[in-house]
Amino acid sequence: MACWITLSIGTSLVWSQDSPSHDARRQLAVKRASELVAAGADVSSSNALVQYGDALLRNGRCDEAVKQFERAIQLSPESEPYLWQHGIALFFVGRFDDAAALFEKHRVVNPHDVENAAWHFLCVAKSKDVDQARKILLPAPGDARIPMEQVLQRLPGGDFAAIKAAVQTTRNTTSHATAEFYGDLYSGLIADAEGDTKLAKEHLAKAADTDFTHYMADVARVYSERLKSNDDQPQ
Repeated sequence: MACWITLSIGTSLVWSQDSPSHDARRQLAVKRASELVAAGADVSSSNALVQYGDALLRNGRCDEAVKQFERAIQLSPESEPYLWQHGIALFFVGRFDDAAALFEKHRVVNPHDVENAAWHFLCVAKSKDVDQARKILLPAPGDARIPMEQVLQRLPGGDFAAIKAAVQTTRNTTSHATAEFYGDLYSGLIADAEGDTKLAKEHLAKAADTDFTHYMADVARVYSERLKSNDDQPQ
């Protein structure tokens, strides 16, 4: 998704390592995006609102992110299928059915994306149950990114051996860190969908610990932080 798929709406703000911590970097992006919206920049085409929503989501402020994505869609309804990040924000605020519907729309414009299928699987599992999610898996043929094929094959059930093995094939190559990150992110997502919170936390903590500063790295941080914060909620 994000890092590997060009955003169809808007452009990214500064997400390079221009600050001493991930928190500071993400907070700075929110500030810059809010200033763009306040100045009225590109609001007619929804670009500034999408950028603002992106920055809020990547900062963990998901309720606010949803509002900005919804404003953007009101201004440019044709943009909705492309806004997969809106689906992720909807997941984080517990609107699982709406998120699943968004990922179904995104598949029409991006039919080969295993990440989209994985997020749809997660949302249906949370809304209904994992068995129902496996009955309506979204097809995503031809995604050659390692370990996406193995992630897709894992959604119907099984263990994580094939994902780990695919990641290992990239060892001592320049693509290993990326493959390892996505292997952990989606192993964590699948484990969460299946109700294995302990394993989900382990994988997502590894993904969140990356030095990467791209979109899905920040999503991993938000996801990991959310799982950790659930421990603090009263039972």
